[in-house]
Amino acid sequence: MTLVHVAETAGVSLSTASHAFGIDKPISEATRARVLAAAAELGYEGPDPRARSLRSGRTEIIGVQIDDEAGRAFRDPVIIGILDGVTSALADSPNSVLLIPDSVPPERLRALPVDGVIAAGCSPHLAALREAMARRELPVVTAGDQVDELGCVGVENRAATARLTAHLSDLGHRAVGIVKLSPSTVEVARTGAALAAYPAAPSVSAADSTIDEGVRAGGALLDGNPGLTAIIAQSDLLAAGVVRAAESRGLRVPEDLSVTGFDGIRVDGFARRLTTIRQPLVEMGRLAAEAVLASLDGAPLPTTAMPVELVLGDTTGPAPQRS
Repeated sequence: MTLVHVAETAGVSLSTASHAFGIDKPISEATRARVLAAAAELGYEGPDPRARSLRSGRTEIIGVQIDDEAGRAFRDPVIIGILDGVTSALADSPNSVLLIPDSVPPERLRALPVDGVIAAGCSPHLAALREAMARRELPVVTAGDQVDELGCVGVENRAATARLTAHLSDLGHRAVGIVKLSPSTVEVARTGAALAAYPAAPSVSAADSTIDEGVRAGGALLDGNPGLTAIIAQSDLLAAGVVRAAESRGLRVPEDLSVTGFDGIRVDGFARRLTTIRQPLVEMGRLAAEAVLASLDGAPLPTTAMPVELVLGDTTGPAPQRS
């Protein structure tokens, strides 16, 4: 069975029958229903998408770069929020999503069947992705990374972190430590802002943005610096781990130690309300996906800094008076 047979059975032209299988094509719903009914009667499954791709020059696939381990990415509320926005933006389009582990080598990146890529979160492999896609003249838009001029929907991490340090300073905190994300442009920006306010701040790097890494890094920071009155954790998951590390050492939060996070997510199994910076994660994913689609029709790549909100929770308080 071919589309020609369907068109003959439905009593329409071949082009009209073709439109019936498209999305947002110029065809009435009654005509579309007649064509699809004829296709069902004849057992016709629809045009081969590979042939459509050859004609249009597009795959109708948008790549989304995530963490190497998909299981870990899907446990990260930041990535989940961005993906929610991406899939929402693509829901009414003919495009599908291809998840791309962030350490795919350049030779494979150059062969991926995609029309463009959204880089979700902050990957240390972003530069390699951009270079590989630039060789193919395909757009890359970051969602949730540091704002730059190369195509992004993100936040100004330095300015956002400065709001946290100002809050701690107003509370009288002078001995402040940092639990850092693994190296990335986001980590550099957040660390730079923290050190601008607290130049002598000791720091420990986390291997990943998880509660377990927050417990480990926070514990190491507290053990090596017993005089700290506050810790700036560079994600909410890390902050939740720092709180647990402090409590396991007999410290009260926030009476003995204040803790801040970053992201504004809900941390499963964590009852405290973090003082944090809330990012519009779903909106970032949605706008990044829309930007990639628009760029396919000639629109320039965006440089979009999203607004953030300082959320005051129950994990920060006045610096303790110590003799």
